[in-house]
Amino acid sequence: MKYGLLFIITVCACICACNKSTTNTSTLPDTTQRRAASDRDSQVVIEKPAVPPFTPVTSTLNVPLLIRTDVAQKMINQQLNGILYETDTMTIANIKPVKLKVWKMDSIKISLNGDELLYRVPIKIWMQFQFTVGALGLRHTEYQDVEASIALTFRSRLFVKNNWKIVTMTKSEGYEWLSDPVVKVRILSIPVKPVADFILSRQKAAFGEMLDKAVTDLLDVKKMISQLWYKMQNPILLGSDPDSLWLRLKPQGVYMTQLEGNDGSIKGSIGVKSVAETFFGTQPPIQAQDSLPEFVIPGQIDSSFVLNLYNELSYESASQITRNLLVGQSFSNGKYEAIINDVNIYGIDGYAVVSVDLSGYYKGKIYLIGKVVYDSLNQSISIQDLEFDLNTKNRLLKTANALFHSTIISRLQPYLTYPLKQTIAESQLMTQKMLSHKEISKNVFINGRLDSLNIAAINCTDAGIRTSLLAKGVLTLQIRE
Repeated sequence: MKYGLLFIITVCACICACNKSTTNTSTLPDTTQRRAASDRDSQVVIEKPAVPPFTPVTSTLNVPLLIRTDVAQKMINQQLNGILYETDTMTIANIKPVKLKVWKMDSIKISLNGDELLYRVPIKIWMQFQFTVGALGLRHTEYQDVEASIALTFRSRLFVKNNWKIVTMTKSEGYEWLSDPVVKVRILSIPVKPVADFILSRQKAAFGEMLDKAVTDLLDVKKMISQLWYKMQNPILLGSDPDSLWLRLKPQGVYMTQLEGNDGSIKGSIGVKSVAETFFGTQPPIQAQDSLPEFVIPGQIDSSFVLNLYNELSYESASQITRNLLVGQSFSNGKYEAIINDVNIYGIDGYAVVSVDLSGYYKGKIYLIGKVVYDSLNQSISIQDLEFDLNTKNRLLKTANALFHSTIISRLQPYLTYPLKQTIAESQLMTQKMLSHKEISKNVFINGRLDSLNIAAINCTDAGIRTSLLAKGVLTLQIRE
């Protein structure tokens, strides 16, 4: 038997209860007769309200954000280069003017402490002293260059506002000497500490701003997530064997934790709340894209997810299975006998309709309405609670006795069962394979693990009998270098 498979994936950190769907007939009384709009059999009349369709669970896709400290350090050093400060009008020990230049001597080192970045900025100080020397009525000017080196230290606290702006609060932590704090100029010993104090007093704000800019350029979270946000909304090809399998996500919101550092990395967690669907065959149409919203800070993060996996048995397949079992069979009740010539199964308003073409004691089509249910013990679906539609009831009352009515139902019922065990197993294996370290675009990987699989609902759609399975596990979307 051949089953048409359709998977629709929804990934979430936590399942919320499905809201009841509202249809245009939900306000009608249960006894209201509604003539079904069916191209197959417009005669069928169902006296029940429509079965609400299964509502896909919204999902939260977890996106770990990780920036290694060594990468951050390299990028900051690339931005902070060359001369950091210079002046030609400084005064030191009553000597003026003194030229001063400050530049980065070695790589800036970064370390982490929770939500704080610690910087060590080694700098070289170059000074040029000018002297006017006179003797025997002659005067001339001399210049002498001296160098010293210190390491400035800064502490910067990181905070991401919900509009994705990085806010840094950088303050100076002082400095340490990397060379002798006293330099010799001719016969004078000049302490360099006032120079270091001068640099800090005049330039610590400027250095802080330079570091802040370097960090905000590096940690442009909005730019990183925006690229992913818009990429997610385009159909993504997950596999092409045996058929093309497309994933389409409809994001609805974002949460994000604050950044903090440990194990040599700046880390955070982003969650994208979305509805996710997969399609077999041709690429599904691209939906209108929503712009990136502000994020919310979650109260608690759950790394688990729930995958809504839809398995669809087409009505043609169900009809053919039933035909193979029933066509040509006869059944009787006393002197009444009927022969089954054909069987068709389809759906109306969420119910399964079984159309049976009979000959013999009763000639013509009869229509039975039932609900599709799942048998967890046998891992099968079946059409239960069969009853005749209104028109069939009226015709049978005129042409057949009540015992014949019950005989028809009891004879058909055992043959309206369809096994799902193999299909469920294949679905789980296929989904696990699809989620295992799959690169969905350059440097973007989806990776997951399925831990359990359970039936959530059975529904009759326009195309077939759809089984909704809930697969629980762990799923992440990773951005790699």
